[in-house]
Amino acid sequence: MNFPFQFDSTACAACGGRCCRGTGGYVWVSWAELEAMAAARGMNAGLFAKQYARRVQGRLSLQERVVNGEHLCCFFDRIACCCTIYDNRPEQCRTFPFWERYQEDCRELLRECPGVSLDLLHKSSASNC
Repeated sequence: MNFPFQFDSTACAACGGRCCRGTGGYVWVSWAELEAMAAARGMNAGLFAKQYARRVQGRLSLQERVVNGEHLCCFFDRIACCCTIYDNRPEQCRTFPFWERYQEDCRELLRECPGVSLDLLHKSSASNC
């Protein structure tokens, strides 16, 4: 896929984890991803799912924690500003910000993510950003 932007992952260290916190949403996970996360923590997959996942619209999503009105991924450490399961994070997290929804219109993404910048090599498609 062609995206009208570039991503510099070194910006993640200073952004405060904006993609892991905010007004709420869903981090969709497969059972296989849950099993991998559980194994990495030395936990039974069923117990792990009960503790960290929820069913939404027939799918599994990671739970959120609400702190001072802000929604945080249950694996986001707000003190260290990092993901506590980074090496085993779900595909949705691994592929951010290269999501299909941002391929045509990335204006919201440019405001939210300091690691994203317009790709001047794709000027024609960058007009939507």
